[in-house]
Amino acid sequence: MCANFVSLCLIRPDNISDLLITCGFATLGGLVPDVDLKDSTSDKLFDRLMTSLITIVLMSVFIKYFFDIDLYCKIKECSEIFNYLVSICLFIVMSYLGSKSSHRSFTHSILGLIIYSSILSYGFGMNVIIPYFVSHLSHIVLDLFNKKGVALFYPSKYRLCFGICESNGKVNKFLFILFSLLIVLYLILVSMGVI
Repeated sequence: MCANFVSLCLIRPDNISDLLITCGFATLGGLVPDVDLKDSTSDKLFDRLMTSLITIVLMSVFIKYFFDIDLYCKIKECSEIFNYLVSICLFIVMSYLGSKSSHRSFTHSILGLIIYSSILSYGFGMNVIIPYFVSHLSHIVLDLFNKKGVALFYPSKYRLCFGICESNGKVNKFLFILFSLLIVLYLILVSMGVI
């Protein structure tokens, strides 16, 4: 929630479309670092997306072989859609690979942040990259306060931590409630035209 609030304050979307894009990609940026947490919501989601991606690729090969229809070439003719699809597919593959790393290593590193953001930048504009980047970065920064540490400089195994709180502790719950209320307040103020 902190990441969503920070993204909203930085981008200040002024229409419903930008608001949904900002919140959607900020949420994605907040979830992706935890794909490496086994059996988390993020891990399960990207496992399903990877399975879907493999199924689509296999279906495309089947259609090409039996019906001589090249879906790849048809999609590539429309370059904007092609760039979106390439970006999405690479993002799913990287997230799947990230889910196989140890917790708070690659997906919580500067390297991971740059790779994920670069993949999204291939197919999407700055209105997507900024909320994603801010959210992913704020997730990493907040996890630095955790007692388990973050491999910020992955592939180095050194873990940086400030050891102030636990991920399931009272501070975490308080911050979740606080930033949820701040987001609601922000949305109310925007709808009233105050912000």
